[in-house]
Amino acid sequence: MPGAKKSLEHMPDERLRWHVLKTFGALPTEERAQKMKPRDYLWCALNLILDQEEELSHLCPSCRAEAQQARCPVCGGAAAEDAGENPCFDLQRFRQLERGEAQ
Repeated sequence: MPGAKKSLEHMPDERLRWHVLKTFGALPTEERAQKMKPRDYLWCALNLILDQEEELSHLCPSCRAEAQQARCPVCGGAAAEDAGENPCFDLQRFRQLERGEAQ
């Protein structure tokens, strides 16, 4: 299993797929998930991001700053600076997908 975990760390498309499936409570074996194309997962993920941004826009500046701080999911304390960053994220590929230049 350690090899499988390590390989997934370097597969941002699969991590994005997992995040979308987890958010919607779906398994990859379900028919609805199997019918989805990579662009469908990207569309869902981008809309989830937009939803988060929209929620933040309704907060006052002080609460927004507080909400954007990385927090420990257990105690609520400040998390490490690099927590939540995906070292495998390919910004260039993301921008290409965003512009519809790659599949």
